[in-house]
Amino acid sequence: MSIKNFTIKTLLFVLISSIIYNISNHYIKKEEKSQLRQKYQTITTHMKKNLSTLIKDKKNATLAVAILAAKDTNLKKALLSNNNSNINLQTFSLELRKKTEFKNVWFQILDKEGKSFYRSWTKDSKDSLTFRPDVVNILKEKQVQTSISVGRYDMTFKSMVPIFHKGELLGIFEVITHFNSISRILELDRVDSVIFAHKKYKNKIKYPFTKKFLGDYYIANLNAKDYLIELIEKEGLEELLKTKNYTVINENLLTTYEIIELDKKTIGYVFLAKKIKDIDISSIKIFKKNSLFYVFFSIIIFAILFTAINYFFYLKKIKLQEKKNQTILDSQKNIILITDGRNLKNANRQLLEFFDIYSSLKEFKKDYACVCETFKDINDSDYVTNIDYDGRNWAEYILDNPNKKFKAAIEKNNILHHFVLNVTLTQFAGENDPYIIVTLTDISHEMEQNEKLKSLNDNLELLVDTKTKELKQLNESLEEKVLLEISKSKEKDRLLFQQNKMAAMGEMLSNIAHQWRQPLSSISTAASGMQLRRELNVLTQEEIADSCEFILNNSQYLSQTIEDFKNFFKQDKDKQLFSIKDSISENLALLKDKLKHDNIKVIININDKLEFFGFKNEFQQSILNILNNSIDAFNSKNVKTKRLIIINYEEDSLSIKDSALGIDEKIIHKIFEPYFTTKHQSLGTGIGLYMTQEILTKHMNCSLKVKNCSFEFENEKHNGINFIIKLNQQKDNKNSH
Repeated sequence: MSIKNFTIKTLLFVLISSIIYNISNHYIKKEEKSQLRQKYQTITTHMKKNLSTLIKDKKNATLAVAILAAKDTNLKKALLSNNNSNINLQTFSLELRKKTEFKNVWFQILDKEGKSFYRSWTKDSKDSLTFRPDVVNILKEKQVQTSISVGRYDMTFKSMVPIFHKGELLGIFEVITHFNSISRILELDRVDSVIFAHKKYKNKIKYPFTKKFLGDYYIANLNAKDYLIELIEKEGLEELLKTKNYTVINENLLTTYEIIELDKKTIGYVFLAKKIKDIDISSIKIFKKNSLFYVFFSIIIFAILFTAINYFFYLKKIKLQEKKNQTILDSQKNIILITDGRNLKNANRQLLEFFDIYSSLKEFKKDYACVCETFKDINDSDYVTNIDYDGRNWAEYILDNPNKKFKAAIEKNNILHHFVLNVTLTQFAGENDPYIIVTLTDISHEMEQNEKLKSLNDNLELLVDTKTKELKQLNESLEEKVLLEISKSKEKDRLLFQQNKMAAMGEMLSNIAHQWRQPLSSISTAASGMQLRRELNVLTQEEIADSCEFILNNSQYLSQTIEDFKNFFKQDKDKQLFSIKDSISENLALLKDKLKHDNIKVIININDKLEFFGFKNEFQQSILNILNNSIDAFNSKNVKTKRLIIINYEEDSLSIKDSALGIDEKIIHKIFEPYFTTKHQSLGTGIGLYMTQEILTKHMNCSLKVKNCSFEFENEKHNGINFIIKLNQQKDNKNSH
């Protein structure tokens, strides 16, 4: 690899590595920020949800205390007597402070007009509280209610329970609690809070409980942290209220919560703050650490792969160049060698094709270090051998005599081959020593042709006479050979038709035997019965007459069977118009006993009026061959399922299909070939279907095709073979249907 190439690849590696690092680092930072945002959002949601729960719990707890305390009968007596001197709820307030979270609980009793009747924190009373919306609402609705509202003293939780006497409203018992307990609970979760009453209530708060304000906003919790108040003051309270979710200020996660009460209006705000250092971001740090590790690990892996790929392509380039060089060598028709004159370095495949006992150059070099060792010594100065030429080897000797045409002779299979030698000196890049390239051009054929040409010229006249005589004899015997071949072809066709006829006769004899067996058995039984009765002297004239009539009827049946088969074998002289269905039915009549014996059911779906113009007997013979083929298939394959032969006619085609499981697709195209059969040699000749095709295609202008098929019959699926006969009507038939 050159320095320039190495420098380019190194710079490329550095560039790609930098891109990988920068992209990965950008992604890690982006993901880190995303995880931080998600973390802050989760904590913000948790703080708000926790605050909402605490407010709800505080309302419920305040209401529970109000409902319980309102049941004191002394309160009702005091309202009825309009005398509060006997009411003392301070003791109850102190007990709540000691035993519960209620550290500052106030109690107040209002009369039915909304005026203060009793306050636990002051002796002042008799002032009207109807300026408060919650007071107006309970006087109107006269139902228990709990709310957060702002009064003269504070923004507090207020639970009010109406006190009735004989169905009439006497007054209202009110329990007032503060936000301090909520602030303390939040502090346990390391969340600091500042609770503000809305600035619209600034003038309403005459006697502030906490005595704390931030501008126009009253601070409702005693334990509000000074740093948080200062932070809010610095950033601007109303500016912070515009924050929809959260904000991070001075390493503090800050969010706001809006307090909405009965009139669905904002009554106050809660600022919640959590120090960033108190937020667990260990998982984010681990993610960043692991991600950086994977980035550096990936760069290392990339470096290894980059080096391996470059090395692989470097080796591939070398091998490709070697392969290309070898391909160039192998593409030459002549033998090409690379040598130093004494040792063979490389060669093309033509060397191994010539020395075909060797499968590789390595094997060849085991026997011959130099190809010159195969050169034969020819007593000719133009031929070189493996000898010393005044201190030079054969290749160097040729190089020193460039104007002379040198040759070499090599023996193969006891035949001497002659080669012209072309030698050049060259040096390959990266190699110190020069190489000699030798080309061996086989001129054996040219030399042989030259010898033959010379001999041919010497004997040309004799050769012309000989060839003339041979041509004359060929012409004389040509006509005789043509006539002989025509005679052989005709004899072959005659033998095929004869064999088909004999095969058909054999089938017919088999069918006759099937149909005669039962009648002959019946005649034999009747005759034997008559003879036995005669020997026993019990034979009557009536029995003789019945038996004779029975024998006569069966004999007539046998005679009619012979007549039917005789008509079948009659040679058609003229074409005729015949019914296709009747013709097939006659075939089935001849086969009925065989079909019954082999349990084969035949279904015919053909119109009675369908007719065809042609040779009826030849047509019947063709159909019979197809039917016999199906019968033989059922028996040879020992078909156990329902045996069916279905004959249909539609769209000028006659279809004969069976359920005999079909024929192997590899041999189905051979079934119309003469002497081809799938049956045992003793069971068939293999010419039946061949003759069927010959009759239908050549004698009756029809076409015959066969294919495997599947079909359903009575809700059962069957597989078999389908013969399709295209019934092309004859041109001279004018009345066919």
